[in-house]
Amino acid sequence: MRERADWMRPEDDHLLALLRAGRKDTLNAIAGQLPIPREQVAQRCRTLAAHGLVDHLGSDIYTISSLGRAYLDGDVDADDLGEPDT
Repeated sequence: MRERADWMRPEDDHLLALLRAGRKDTLNAIAGQLPIPREQVAQRCRTLAAHGLVDHLGSDIYTISSLGRAYLDGDVDADDLGEPDT
């Protein structure tokens, strides 16, 4: 089982997995697949983007980054993901 960074939340793993499966998606589409409000999805996407786990492609579109894929694969030490800044 992979370790999450202290700043991460359980829904972050689900969000990253959705982006990995769909390659890129809008905030509305992501929120429609998670049991959290769109505003919270937007905040989590911004935080994950600030740490390099997702890429913001403009507008409300996000995709998983290579670091995000490596994290899901268990190839990234959670301590290397840095401290929260958002």
